[in-house]
Amino acid sequence: MRISKIILDNFRQYHGTIEIDLQTQGKKNIVLIGGKNGFGKTNFLISIVWCLYGEKITQIDESFKREVQKETNYQKFIKQSLNWTSKDENNSEFSVEIQFEEIDYPANLKVSDNKIFIRRVFNTDKIEEKVLILNSQGEELFNEPEDKVSFINDYLIPLEAAKFVFFDAEKIASWAELSTKDEGNVLNDALGKLLGLDLYENLKEDISVYSNNLKKEGANTNIKEQIINTEKAIELNKGKIEDIDLKSALNETNIKELKDKIKEYQIFLNKNSRKETTSLNREDLFNELTILLGKKEELEKRFNELSELAPLAMLGGKIEEVLEQLDLQAQSMSDIENKEVIKKKLDSFTEKLFNQPPEPEDGSMSFKNKIFYSDKAQGLLNELFEVKESNNRTDFELDLNNADKELIFKTSQILQQQSKELFESTISEFNTVQVAITAKDRQIKMIDSDLEDEIILEHVTLKDEADRRLEKIIAENGALENQKDKLFKDNVRLNQQYNILLQKSSGNQLIKNKVAKAKKYIDSLQTFIDNQKRSKKEALANNLLAELQKLMHKMQHKDSSFIEDSRIDILPDGKGLKVSLLDSDGNEIPKESFSTGEKQIYISCLIKAILSESIQNFPIFIDTPLGRLDHEHIENILNNYYPDLSSQVVLLATNNEITPRRYKSISDKVAKSYLIVNENKKSNFKPGYFQSYENKN
Repeated sequence: MRISKIILDNFRQYHGTIEIDLQTQGKKNIVLIGGKNGFGKTNFLISIVWCLYGEKITQIDESFKREVQKETNYQKFIKQSLNWTSKDENNSEFSVEIQFEEIDYPANLKVSDNKIFIRRVFNTDKIEEKVLILNSQGEELFNEPEDKVSFINDYLIPLEAAKFVFFDAEKIASWAELSTKDEGNVLNDALGKLLGLDLYENLKEDISVYSNNLKKEGANTNIKEQIINTEKAIELNKGKIEDIDLKSALNETNIKELKDKIKEYQIFLNKNSRKETTSLNREDLFNELTILLGKKEELEKRFNELSELAPLAMLGGKIEEVLEQLDLQAQSMSDIENKEVIKKKLDSFTEKLFNQPPEPEDGSMSFKNKIFYSDKAQGLLNELFEVKESNNRTDFELDLNNADKELIFKTSQILQQQSKELFESTISEFNTVQVAITAKDRQIKMIDSDLEDEIILEHVTLKDEADRRLEKIIAENGALENQKDKLFKDNVRLNQQYNILLQKSSGNQLIKNKVAKAKKYIDSLQTFIDNQKRSKKEALANNLLAELQKLMHKMQHKDSSFIEDSRIDILPDGKGLKVSLLDSDGNEIPKESFSTGEKQIYISCLIKAILSESIQNFPIFIDTPLGRLDHEHIENILNNYYPDLSSQVVLLATNNEITPRRYKSISDKVAKSYLIVNENKKSNFKPGYFQSYENKN
């Protein structure tokens, strides 16, 4: 599958109709689009995502979701996408069109040349949006909106796979900090859509809903009412969580604006404060304060990560007891098995000695003597081999499968790594930094209190007011996060309650038979899905390690303390996969310990490993492709990653990322290159890549 052309019509910075040819061929698989910050690279990426998914753009990635939430809702967000010049010219419509080629489309579609066009149009006067799916003759292929959505998801780029196809390479580094649960969800999406398991997952979910509805139907009036109320409570909590996300996004926008304002005030005060009144330099103090605030933020983040382990740490003793019990069970089982083996060998020995040829030449022994010598032989052999009763007896046994045992073992390892000393040192360091911040802040206020100039005093007042507002909004966001966490936990409890209520439902025999049959189908589908995941996880782990070895310079330098192996485990209850990176001793390496560049490399390698197992070859669009990588990693990823990531890779870069020299190093892989230029606040695409800079770099 390839995207051969994109047509923008009055979308954001792009005034009028602009066509971009993205054709690639053979080894020339890269389309390079350059542009300065603010000229429209990110908005070009947003235009493609919006054209395909419309309002569902928020479901792709947090960055897209935030863009929408900043404008309060989707309608306000997308209404802002009409080009301002076009609006002044009394136009009220904008659109984006994508031309796809090389698609495996249904045989019943009227497509003669394997070209399909997706066009999405928005009218700002009518607040009306429509999407068209057309053939080369301009004929609509579908009438119903549901059919259009299904076609894009089933035959083009599924919504759940979009995060692996359209992304900002710098921002994906945050995926390395995901919790096990969130990482599992991300990989579940990958396994579902990219590896083709989503059809079976959806079928299983549909059957589960059908089964739950049957149980609800068979419940008595009282239980049915409780089930309905529980369903409503779950949906109500989901609505509250969405409201919190919206409020948090608006607060984040306000926080950014306030920080920018405070920075302006600080710069003004640093430049205009009277240095002769004190031996302290306000600008130096402010720079030191900025460093301390950054350190405080890092420590808060580390403490939040550690606090997630606090409940487990409190149960650390119990977890160790469980491990001891499992070890005791294993030893007991081993003793029993060893005893049985030896007993069988002893029985075989005595049987062959007394009851099998050859017999004595002067006649066989009497039966009585055989029994005597058999018992004597058994006793002597028992003494020699020390076959004793096992002392490893257990009062009870834990009925756990291998996945559960592995999860408990890994939890214990994590708790050992995150020791009590680490909690205490983090708190101590945070307190030290906070004291230093208070001291620097006091010194700055001392300098400011000596100032007399009205304009300077006004800026001091404005800065103090902005500081107070910032502190209030940050505190409000913290409270919102706590509310959100409580709502999530409440929904976990409600879902458990919901399942218990469904189990209480009896129903007639016909309903029971249908539920039992549905369960068989669900179990069979789950077994099939698990088997498919197992068959893919080894390939994913091997592909990930191979990519890391190509790109991570620490691995190329044989740093023994760094990554030696990768392992992928299936999470319980079909919750996706867990990726573990291991050192030379087999210990798991915390991904949070990686530098920002290493996190970006790790996630990039994971994406490539996943795409290599995909049932389709997707076009890949990447904003900020080199992010915060150092020189060595940049060379590796340019030469050894993007050229074989996909048959079509579109990179949106600044000239600081891909300089003309770097461009020359990959020029034999580049099919098309463009430069986004901005004249009179209008952006356009011109052939070539930063030609005017070539002689300067």
